[in-house]
Amino acid sequence: MDRRQVIRHFLVVGAGLAFLPSCVYKEGKVSIQLQNIQINPDQESFLKKLADAIIPPTDTPGAAELGSHLFALKMVDDCFEKQEQSTFMAGLKKLQGKDPNPAALMSTAEQEKDEEAIAFMKAYRRLVMQGYTQSEYVMTNLLPYQLVPGKFYGCVPVDSTTSKS
Repeated sequence: MDRRQVIRHFLVVGAGLAFLPSCVYKEGKVSIQLQNIQINPDQESFLKKLADAIIPPTDTPGAAELGSHLFALKMVDDCFEKQEQSTFMAGLKKLQGKDPNPAALMSTAEQEKDEEAIAFMKAYRRLVMQGYTQSEYVMTNLLPYQLVPGKFYGCVPVDSTTSKS
């Protein structure tokens, strides 16, 4: 074996070792990286089910399919103050594991007068709807943009026989 082959083998093995961590997929891994809040896979699964209950799939994709739950998490992580983030996470921890029916969760939280759960539900519902309505699918397929000034719809039909000369 000559020196060139040894160097070639080292390069191939080194490149393989460099790319090996990206090939390993852990089942219990969260699908979004967050800086300020920490969630586990069970919480992400609960949020996904809750987003699907808020905007369920019909003939159009639901909120979970469009990733609105991930949008909501990113917005909480990036845009909420520390106090709002802690309230959001406390409300999530209290409601996690329950049936992800938004109406039932909200009525239970209101009956128990649980301010953290109420704040979580209001913020999460608002963020899921915002993420859904601003998604690429909705903006291109359901609400196509028309250039300004748009179509002209006259209020009087133009008829050549009724016009005066």
